[in-house]
Amino acid sequence: MSPEIEEENELVRQIRAGFRTDAERTDRCLMERGCTGSDLEANPYTWIEAFADRTTDAVRERNSDVVERHTGFMAEQYQSGSSHIRQLIDVAYAENLMWNVEDHDKVWAWPYISPMIRQLYVEMWGSPCPKG
Repeated sequence: MSPEIEEENELVRQIRAGFRTDAERTDRCLMERGCTGSDLEANPYTWIEAFADRTTDAVRERNSDVVERHTGFMAEQYQSGSSHIRQLIDVAYAENLMWNVEDHDKVWAWPYISPMIRQLYVEMWGSPCPKG
């Protein structure tokens, strides 16, 4: 296994340890889509994309605590991570965050999303708020 994949898998392990319930939900969702246990280990991008769905669920549920904790953790990892980790978080997490969410829910969530993750989101999709 390449050092980059190992580093990416370490991020997944940290998420699993810090967000156990959401990690279990992420695994279940991926397995319902046909992934096997070995698939979950082999592709950190797919797993992080599915974890972004858990944050998106929290946006739809208007659970500010989960939105803040998830995006805050991912922002910390982005800021302290290697270029591989930054790429993973940008492409797999921030770009997938709030996919298919109603605009009014995005606006509600915006203040609870870490500024670093907001910046990545804006670079891809623009701001959901009228004044940024």
